[in-house]
Formats: sequence, C-alpha cells, structure tokens
Amino acid sequence: MSLIFKDVQKAFGKVVALEAINFEVEHGEIRGILGGNGSGKSTLTKILGGMVSKDKGEITLDGENCYFKSTKEAKKRRIIITSQELSLLHNLSIAENLCLCELPAKGLFADKRKAYEIAKNALARFELEHLLEKNVSELAPNEKYMVELTKALIQEPEILIVDEITSALYRKDVEKVDRALKELKDKGCIILFITHRMPELYTICDSVTVVRNGVTVETLKMTEASEEQLLSYMTGRDITAAAGKQEDPAEPEEENRENILEVSGMNLQGFEGSVSFTLKKGEIVGVAGLQGHGQATLVRQLFGLLGPVRYKYDGSEKTYHNVTQAVKGGLAFVSGDRVNEGAFGERSLAENARAVSHVTLKGPKRDVNGLFQQFNVKYHNDRQSILELSGGNQQKVILARWTDVKPKVFLADDPTKGIDVQARREVHQILYQLADEGTAVLMVSSDDEELVELTKNAKLSKILVMYEGKISAVLSGDKITEDNISLASMNMYREV
Repeated sequence: MSLIFKDVQKAFGKVVALEAINFEVEHGEIRGILGGNGSGKSTLTKILGGMVSKDKGEITLDGENCYFKSTKEAKKRRIIITSQELSLLHNLSIAENLCLCELPAKGLFADKRKAYEIAKNALARFELEHLLEKNVSELAPNEKYMVELTKALIQEPEILIVDEITSALYRKDVEKVDRALKELKDKGCIILFITHRMPELYTICDSVTVVRNGVTVETLKMTEASEEQLLSYMTGRDITAAAGKQEDPAEPEEENRENILEVSGMNLQGFEGSVSFTLKKGEIVGVAGLQGHGQATLVRQLFGLLGPVRYKYDGSEKTYHNVTQAVKGGLAFVSGDRVNEGAFGERSLAENARAVSHVTLKGPKRDVNGLFQQFNVKYHNDRQSILELSGGNQQKVILARWTDVKPKVFLADDPTKGIDVQARREVHQILYQLADEGTAVLMVSSDDEELVELTKNAKLSKILVMYEGKISAVLSGDKITEDNISLASMNMYREV
C-alpha cells in the first residue's frame, strides 16, 4: 500500500499552481521532490498537510482518502510538515515550542517538567541538549531549523514533509538529518523531501519526482538518475555537464589588477584575533567555514551593519559609520534571509527594485520592467507584492536592486539559500557579469560545492576559509576543492 496522488489540480485565480500531479510513494521510502521555484512543490505539500484546498484530483493513503481540510485533521492522521516557514514562537521556551502540539498536562495545567524531559531527549538525537536553556531568539538560523525538525519528529509522523529546511543547514547538520530520516524510513514512515541541493538528493533520497509548471514530469530511482538528466527534466531544456559555466571562461588569472578593498588586522565582533585579506577589482571571492565561525559577521561588518568600520577602500582609508554611508560609497549587500533582510513585504516589485537607486541614492525613478526582463524574473506586473513571487524570483529582484547601481564591492551572505538549481546558476551568471564589469564580489555560502563551482568558473577568484573568526586558509586555482575546504574549516589544512 502507498500514498498516491492522482490528477491533483489547484489554481489561485487565473494562476495555475498544479495542473496534473501524479505519483506514488511507498511506506519506508524517502522521495525527493525536485522542481524550480514556482513549479508547485510547496502548493502540493500544503494540500497534503491540510493548509490549502485542492480543486480536483484524489489523494489516498493505503486505499483510503488522504485529503484534509485543515492542518488539525492532517495532524490527527500523523501528516507533519516542517518547512522554511518556521512555526517556532519566540515568547516560549525551547521545551514548550517542541511540545506545543502535544503539551503534556498535569491536571488542568501544562506539565513543564515532563515537557522539559521530552524536549531534552528529542534534542539529544541531534546533540543539541545545550539549546534547552536558550530562547528561540538566541538561536542561530541553522539551530532554529534543527529545532523545527525536532518538533516534527516528536509528533511521530506517518508522513513527514521536509520542505527546504536543509537550505540553512551546514554539512554536519545535514548528516544528522540524514540519520534521523533513515531511522524514520526504517519504521515505515513516508518522507517527501524537498531540496535544491543535488548532493542531498543522492545521499538522502531513494527516488525523486520532478515537477515542472505544476505537472509531474518524471519519477526516477536516485541510482538511475544523473544530475544533468534531472536538470533537463526540471527546466525543459537539454542541460549538459557544462551548463551554468561562463560561455567563454578564461584560465584563472593572477594579473596585476588594482585592489579595491584591503582589510588589515580587523577584529570581528564576538571573536578573538583578526582577519586580513584583499579584494581585487573583478575578483570573485568565496567565504567558507562551519556555521558560527565568523563568515556572516565578516560581510555584515564590512557593510557597516555592526557599527563603524574602517579599512582601505578604493585607494584610501575609509570609515563607514553606518549602512547609508557604505551604500553611497559603492558597497552592496544581499542576504539569503529574504524575509528579514531583503524583501520589503508590504511593497510592490517596483518599489523593492528602486529601494537603493531611487530611495537611498536619490536617483531618478527608472522603469524597472526592463531590469526584470534582464534578470529573467517571472512576474505579472510591477505593482504586485514581492511576496507573491517564488523565492528565486524574489531574490533576483533583490539582486537587480543592487546591481542596477553598479556597486564597486558586492557583499553576499548565502544569497542562493532556498532557491532552485537553475535560479542559482542564473544568480551565478549575474555575479560573473558584475565581475566582468569590475565589481569585486565577496560571497559567503553554507554550500561548499556551490563555492567550488562558482569560483572554479570565474576568471579571477579564491576562497577564504574561516575558523573561529580567523582566516585559516586561502585557496586558489587547483587548491579549490571541497576536501580542502573541509580540512580548513577544522583548521587542519596544510598547503603542500
């Protein structure tokens, strides 16, 4: 017996989200769901979880109806969703958050001691017991997502939907998630696993269903699916192994380009020691390391988000006391946290795109539609809310906002987090174009494979690896490998 989707359809007004979803998943199977932003993946899972109603079609589990009109009904059937849209409440303790759906009681009151014990045992699975004494607001992004997953596991799901939570996780976290999901699989749980990280599909999933424009295109066993094949199904185009590279990549060059940014002995907030490095005009520099070792702090501090900062910039010593001064000086910053640090959710696409050029720099109000076309943004009109777009299209609007002002230095903290593979490659092409125009790019990523791909295909590049707030290694040329990044992330890299 199994979970079956048959001709499931859903439209929001004139926008068709799901046109024909058809696939089947067995008990004890981890099924990857792969598709571009806006392909219908999240709509599909929300229908299964009782968050959104379907228009047509059938969903059955072991031959019985598996369509629910509310999350409460779905949870009674042990269908649990864990996603990027965190369900954690900041005013409650970690223990209370974890047990919120099934809070143990003592008479008429919550049994806080029992809740604490349940939470402690659940967190021990991921070696996160130390988080019990913290508030949710104190947690790092990856810790919040691990707590979110722990909350789902406590509910003992029969069907578990994991929607993009690994996009905020580091390698060690993903390894723990892999072990936990396979334990559930062994108990017969059906797991739908949505990710844009290809290595996770091959490591975690047994099979994959590709969705494009609301239609299931193909279902394959992971052992029979190549990455290029999956990308071709996902995009509807023939993707070769060379896809995503620059059309005419040059050999890595160490030419005498001018330094645009020189950092010497700068202390990172919250860390001991200091960092020193240079950025050249037209150079793409990746920043790697395990979570919490200073990567995010570095780019934010350079941008003036953490207070006054001083370094040599464009040939002279500069001090920026705030973000406004940094922007006027030619610096740009993009975060992977679109909700809190990127998109103005109550504003239109046009207002979001003009936020720097018109609002901050007081330039003329330009027509943004040509800009959106240049960045291949899928939208209806520039008056619609940015939150109506998929994550990848939101991020391209935010990128367009900054690239429109021709920055000298482009700072980015995990800018491709939570967007699909094709959108990620489009973002990389934007970064290559910026570099070709002379902009220096400094980009943090939690995905080592992405940094290797990005920098290997750039004309001038290197990777800084951070450890405890210091730069433990600078990798360039053939030294740029995932293994070397891993070693340097643990301060174990030694150049031969």
